[in-house]
Amino acid sequence: MWQALSNCVPVCSRLADLHCHSDRTCQRCGHDDETINQMLFECPPATQTWALALHLSLRGGGEFPSSSIYNNFDYLVNRVIKQDVPDESATSDDASWSLAHVVPEKREVDDRTPLPILQASPSLRPCCRFDESWKDDDARYGGGFVLEKEDGITIFGSFASDRVLSPLHAEFNTLLWAMKSSLLLGHVSMAFESDCLQLLTFGRSNISFGSSHNRSEC
Repeated sequence: MWQALSNCVPVCSRLADLHCHSDRTCQRCGHDDETINQMLFECPPATQTWALALHLSLRGGGEFPSSSIYNNFDYLVNRVIKQDVPDESATSDDASWSLAHVVPEKREVDDRTPLPILQASPSLRPCCRFDESWKDDDARYGGGFVLEKEDGITIFGSFASDRVLSPLHAEFNTLLWAMKSSLLLGHVSMAFESDCLQLLTFGRSNISFGSSHNRSEC
C-alpha cells in the first residue's frame, strides 16, 4: 500500500517516465496508460479480482473502483475490510490508514537545537521503527513506520510528501511525523528505531546510544 501511494510500483507509465521503458500501454488489457491505479483497480482483470475478493459486490455510482487511488484504498480499508474482520483488527486498520494521511508540517530545522533523545533499553515497548524513501530525481518522497504497542498489536503507517533536499531531511521529517502519529495514538513515551546513522548522530553532543542498537527514546 505504501509503495502504491508513494508511486513506487514499476508500472509501464512509471518506467516510461524514468526512461526505462518506451511503451506506456497496459500489457493485460491494452489501455494506453498503465498507471498504478489502473493496474490495481481499473484494469478488467483487476475489477474481476476485486469482485471475487471478500465476496465484494461492486457498487454503482462510481464509488468503487474510482479514478483516484486514494479513494479506492479509502473504500477498501474504511468500508469493506471492517465488514469481514474482528473489530479490534478493523480499528487497527482504520488508525493506520488515518495516520498514513498525516503530512509532516514544513519547518526550518535549527542545527543548534538538540533532539529530545535519550538512551533506551533494547526490549522497551512501545517501539516505533521508521524509514524513508527518497530519490534525487523524484518530485516527492515517502515515509513509513511500524509501531509495536505494549500489548503486541502492530500498527502500520505511511505517507508521501513534497520533495526535500536530501535523504537526511526526509528521514528527519519522517521521524517528526512518526512522533506526531504516536501522540495521536495516545503514546507520550515511545522508543524510535532508525537505520540512519546520520540522524542518530545529528545531536551527538546531547544524545547517547547503545553500541549495538540504533534506538532512541523520545
